Amino acid sequence: MGLADITTSLHITGLGAFSTGNLSFSEKMPQGWSLVQAILPTTTTRVPFTSEALKEVIPILLILYSLAVLVQLPNTKTARLSLLPIIVSLSYRVITKYDTAAPFDDPGYTYHNLAFGCFTIFLCLRAIDFGTADKPWQRTIWSWRPKAAPDDFVTRLKYAMLDAFDLTMNNRGIGWSWGKGIYDPPQSAKHSAPRTALASFPFFISFVKAMVLFDFTLLAQQSWTLHPSAYPTHPIGGTIFDPTLPPHLRIGKVILMTFLCALGLCTSFQMSYYGLAFAMIALGGQQPEQWPPMFDEPWRATSLADFWGKRWHQMFKRAFVVAGGKPFGRYFGRPGGVIGSFLVSGLMHDFGVWGLGLGMDLSGVTLFFVMMGIGCVLEGIWEQKALKGKKVQGPLGWVWAMIWMFAWGSLIVDAWARRGLIESKMLPDGARPAVWWAQVTQKWLASHA
Repeated sequence: MGLADITTSLHITGLGAFSTGNLSFSEKMPQGWSLVQAILPTTTTRVPFTSEALKEVIPILLILYSLAVLVQLPNTKTARLSLLPIIVSLSYRVITKYDTAAPFDDPGYTYHNLAFGCFTIFLCLRAIDFGTADKPWQRTIWSWRPKAAPDDFVTRLKYAMLDAFDLTMNNRGIGWSWGKGIYDPPQSAKHSAPRTALASFPFFISFVKAMVLFDFTLLAQQSWTLHPSAYPTHPIGGTIFDPTLPPHLRIGKVILMTFLCALGLCTSFQMSYYGLAFAMIALGGQQPEQWPPMFDEPWRATSLADFWGKRWHQMFKRAFVVAGGKPFGRYFGRPGGVIGSFLVSGLMHDFGVWGLGLGMDLSGVTLFFVMMGIGCVLEGIWEQKALKGKKVQGPLGWVWAMIWMFAWGSLIVDAWARRGLIESKMLPDGARPAVWWAQVTQKWLASHA
């Protein structure tokens, strides 16, 4: 029995979404075609990603590494700034030139293009952070450089080259001077024990748990019917907005699909994170303390600021603040800085969506993140004017945050669904624990019918 048979037998009917007439709320919104979309060519001109493409990808990684070395050394800002146009232009070229899903010849693998696009854009944002830093960065913990090492240029360069490997992967600044303002969730005892031969084992267990939960979440998503969309849609995609269903079922489907998508993101990120942590501790000599939890129970968030500032993962926070928050904040104050950070986040995710083959979705993807910024600003105004400086919190704060995120979150989930992301083959069919469980359950039910 294949995956298609399982999802058909587990098929859930009913539950739809907000709808007006024949089109959903998200589909009636203007698509927002603009200069942002015009700078990207059509995806039909891309060529398959092969080993030859590495000749263009490796220079990007080498430039990023070079910037990570230089940012630790004094009087290098001019050199760093000169490298930024090069890495940005090379990144644009590889994103728009190569189709990383083409070698699989299966529409279920188009999500590789989304991941490749987001990852490459994020490298550019980190390069901007490295390139524009005013003062040399210092590794305050776990540095390769001994305290008694001489302070000559050759010695500093030597240890900067060693510490740069950590810097290129360390998105939260753990153990670095620039990471003090980024929140790291507290570690459990099993994940913070001194490094020994078995110190990596809890991370492996967490990796397996996250993988299993992610696959069950993915199977649950794939068990729903996606309604045909009036807008361009991937062959295996469809909209979560179903105007053929009664209103209460329409809303229910949106809520559940949005929740499953958020849970899928959370578990897939943790699966990758714990897998990398296991490898770096077991083989890379790193300490468990260098890998604090990625999330801090986001479902407990009692405000938008609490959710985005602490409980959701903070991997991209600094890059978004540097590239969007600081420039916008300089001209529009703190509200502009908040919205600017979320705007850059939205554009990065939208560039990834472009890679799926149907263009960007500014009215779904970017709009979601911009509205998160606007929500945080409104929340801050409410705290100042109505709460007299107190924070939004408690049960009412939780209700407010969830309503705002789910309402706007349905737009980005719909954009992904129409592009086939929900039907992606993110794990091989033969290695999916949820599929195996479904097959065993169906056989048992059939034998006891």
